[in-house]
This record gives sequence, C-alpha cells and structure tokens, in this order.
Amino acid sequence: MNSTPNSTAPPSSPKKRALGTAAPDLGRLVRLGLLGTLAVLGGGSVALHAQVALEIEPGSVRIWSPAETSEPVSISSDRLALVVVAAEDGHVIAGENLASGDLFFLHRAGGRTVELPTPPSRRGILRSSPVLLTHGDRLEGSAWLEGSNQQDFTVLASAWNGTSWEKVESVSIQKSGPQLALSATVLEDGTWLLLWAGFDGTDDDIFWSRRRDGIWSKPKRLHADNQVPDILPAVTATGDSAVAAWSFFDGNDYRIRTAHWTGSGWAPGPILSGRGPGQATFESVGGRSFLTFQTVVPDVWHLVEFDPAGTQRQTTVASPFTERPLLVLEEGSPASLQWPWRSEAAKP
Repeated sequence: MNSTPNSTAPPSSPKKRALGTAAPDLGRLVRLGLLGTLAVLGGGSVALHAQVALEIEPGSVRIWSPAETSEPVSISSDRLALVVVAAEDGHVIAGENLASGDLFFLHRAGGRTVELPTPPSRRGILRSSPVLLTHGDRLEGSAWLEGSNQQDFTVLASAWNGTSWEKVESVSIQKSGPQLALSATVLEDGTWLLLWAGFDGTDDDIFWSRRRDGIWSKPKRLHADNQVPDILPAVTATGDSAVAAWSFFDGNDYRIRTAHWTGSGWAPGPILSGRGPGQATFESVGGRSFLTFQTVVPDVWHLVEFDPAGTQRQTTVASPFTERPLLVLEEGSPASLQWPWRSEAAKP
C-alpha cells in the first residue's frame, strides 16, 4: 500500500490505542455501539443519552444506555466484544471468538443474556470485524470479513430472520489486496448500504454495495479512481438517503471527504476542514446525523451535523483529550461533545 511519510498523519486509531497496553489511570474501556469506536472511561456514572455503549472489563461487558446500565454480562477471555446496538427489545452484542476464529452474537433483554447462533457455511479459518444492521428496533442482519488472513478477506453478509441467520451472501470477493474497515447502514425503505476500504493493486479506495430485495449490487468505487489512499469509511442513513465520510490523502495531508446517496449512487460532498484526521464516526438520532473526528491541524475535535440533503454544519471543540468523546444530546441545548470521565467537559 502507498506510504506517505511526509504527510500530516492522522491521529493513531482509538481502537488500536485502547486495545493496546493502556496506562492504569486511563480506566476502563467503553465501546460506543453507534459510533463504532472506543473511548476510555474513568470512575463514576456517565449519562450516554442517545448513545448505546459497551463497557469492556476483564471477564465481562456492561451495556450502557440512556435509560439504564445493565448488570455485568459474563464473557470469556477469548472473546472480543466489538459492537452493540439497541434492537429486539434489548441489545445485541457482536464480536470475535479469538479461540475459534468465528464470530459470536449475544442478545441481552430483561436481565437475561442469550447466545445467538453464528452465521452458517463458514468458508475461511477467520471471521472478523462484524457490523450489525438494524431497522427501527429490529435486527436486520450482519456483515463481516472472512478468509485465511487479512490479505484475502472476502466481504460476506447474512440476514437475521428473528431466530437464525439466513443463507450467507457474498458481497465482494478478494481480488487485488486486503478489504477492511466495514461500515453499514439501513435506509428507510429497508435497503442496506455497505462500505469498505479495498486495495486495488495501486492504492486503497472506498467501495460500496447495495442490498435490495435480497440481492447485492456489484461493488463499485464510491469516488473517482485516483492514485492516493482512501481509507476508514463511515456511513449513516438520513431517512431514505445516506451520508458517507472517509479519510483521503490530498497529496500533502489526510482530509475528510464526504458524499451523499442519490438513490442509485454517490454524489461528491464537501471536503471538511482540518488535516490529519483520525477515524470519523457517525451517529444518527431522531432524524439528526452527526459526524465526529479529531484532527492534528488544528488540534481539535470536529462535530459536523448533516441534514437529509447532505448539507453540513461544522463546529470545533478545543480539547486536550485524545479519547473519543461522547456525543450528548439534551433537549433545549445544542449537541455537545463531552468527556464525562474527565474532570472537565468541552462544548462547542
């Protein structure tokens, strides 16, 4: 893959930082289910408002939601919980079984945790990086990567019928190099959109596919072909449309580029301000869609709100904290980014 040693590099991945060897005072790990990223949580109660989070502790996980915090859910040390969504009158957790190389799925509701089956017809020795797709309160399905290693991952998916997984569907086979960094959303009409980064033999590009009536479209580039890396996609539905964002190299620095769904493809959107971004992540709440990311220049966090047409309003939050913040939505107040596990909070 192309290297860019003289560029303004993006901040280190929160996932890599959090899953590495953390200093003791960084506290416990929290995975923000809708943001799909890791933050670091200190002691004390945290109101996550519209968000759903997964607190990762040795031997257990704990689901945080606006209404309540669940009792710890026991989980074996050979399992890595990666994502949680509010669905099926409770929550669904997905992750990787490090011992078997397979995925696992748990349903937590009414104080009980039920192990869900894994998708059938396993084809590779390793299944990785599951994403969960929901429509309202219903779990629609999952997509994941599968192969013998990261260099030959195939993109697969399966619909959930309420009790089991349907036939595994092939979205994109490996051709020129790795396929990584899945992101998915469900439109108002039930259409699935799936994005990922793929190496085309020269550089990384962002690819997409749409699932409608159980059939996946042929994968296409989301943007024009170029000779620079495009990485770390994120996507969210805005009613019957959608907004995508990803990092691309502009020849000097990494920047955040956006696009909006037209109904049959993607139209280029604005390039957002700031250089050297980390992973951009979306959250959609009550018809409002927000994007958060941190940049090196300027050294701030960005909060961007999109309307259904893809128009955006961008504000910045100066903060010394590198952990991903919580997006807090309170009635009568503008959206804010907060670090409630710290002694301070920053608001735009």
